[in-house]
This record gives sequence, C-alpha cells and structure tokens, in this order.
Amino acid sequence: MGSIDWSTIGHNTLKVVIVGVVLGAGLPFLFAVGIRLWDQGSGGEHANGTITAAKPVALAAAYALFAIVSLVVIYAVLYVTKSSLDHYLGIKLPT
Repeated sequence: MGSIDWSTIGHNTLKVVIVGVVLGAGLPFLFAVGIRLWDQGSGGEHANGTITAAKPVALAAAYALFAIVSLVVIYAVLYVTKSSLDHYLGIKLPT
C-alpha cells in the first residue's frame, strides 16, 4: 500500500489557491481600476453642469490595464483549448 505524499498535495493545492485568487480577484480588480481611470481620464460635462478636462495619462493607464486583462483572458482560452487546437487544426502551442 502506497503512502500519501502530503507535502506534494499541500504544495499543489497552494498553487491552485494562489492562481485562483490572482485570476478570480486580481483580474476583476484590474478591470475595475481601468474603468475608474477611463472615467477620470475622459473628461467632459457632468450632470451637475461642471466640465472637466481630459487626462491623457489616466486614459493611457486605463487602456494598458484593459490590454493586460484582455491578453490574460486570450492566453487562458488558448491554454484551455490547446489540445483541441492541436488535434483539429494542427496548431501546437508551447506548454
């Protein structure tokens, strides 16, 4: 009868939890910060009649955050479908 390697199980569980927290909370947080920066950087007229100037640095930061989130989502989809891409289309992605 084999023995259970608790350290490997604990290590692998910790890796799954860390990735889950980063992707489950980190990406939505980055997206929310991007939305906030986009709103602050857009400028324009508000409902109360005040006008604010556009802030190009905030807009650039917002677009950078949106690009990061988009790239992570695209990478995740490709990672999940890599065996299907290889089987049906012959596209081999790095592992």
